[in-house]
Amino acid sequence: MSRRWLIGRSTGLVASLALVACAPQGERTMTLAPGKLRIGTYFVNPPFEYVADGQRVGFEVDLMNDIAWRLSLAPEFVDTRWETILQEMQAGKYDCIVGGITITPPREQTFAWSTPYMTTTLSLVVDSRRSPNMRGIADLRKALVGVQAATTDYDVAVAMKARGEIGSIKVYPFAEIGNAMVDLAAGRITAVMKVYLVAAWLARQTPGLRIVAQVPNDPQQLGIGLAKSNTALLAALNGALADMQKDGTYARLALKWGLQ
Repeated sequence: MSRRWLIGRSTGLVASLALVACAPQGERTMTLAPGKLRIGTYFVNPPFEYVADGQRVGFEVDLMNDIAWRLSLAPEFVDTRWETILQEMQAGKYDCIVGGITITPPREQTFAWSTPYMTTTLSLVVDSRRSPNMRGIADLRKALVGVQAATTDYDVAVAMKARGEIGSIKVYPFAEIGNAMVDLAAGRITAVMKVYLVAAWLARQTPGLRIVAQVPNDPQQLGIGLAKSNTALLAALNGALADMQKDGTYARLALKWGLQ
């Protein structure tokens, strides 16, 4: 299956360090605490963020560490849950949020988003041993598909069920995607839908699992979310992303995490 990713080009300029640390009294700085970048995420989302050998690792961990370095800020990752991260960002708990988050029109109404740093697809994983004849979406009309709650994959699965493209849906809490893969291998569900890069990573962990199809005509653009009022940080993030593209850093990180 193809892996599609891109980083958006930006016309924004990196905000000056003086805006962060030396703003006049009463002038709003672009981070909650001068010199720090407080990042909300959840470490249950490989290969974006997860825990391996007791260490917090992943593509977006490296991405945000590099961005923070370029902005002369100390990154501070705060582990939370998908079910609450958007509300917590809206309440001003973080400077920004990441987590393989798709930019959608409703989310754009509430938050500002960086230029997309990746565009991928939603994919369906099956167990080849139990479903050897499945070759595409047309073979999933009677399938029980596992999805995570309150995600774009859930929304797409509901629409596919309404169109008769899948049979039924089983919903898992976001942090329990591993349980969905266990159920898939055990034959309790027919397929799991997830963003391609996560689906591919999870499929590699269990022999026999494979991606059988990608959902057509529904690109998933991923970005960094932040407060709409924080135009200084938005410009800084976009500038750093553009610089990472120009100097090859983004390509190196994508290669490191198997995103090329």
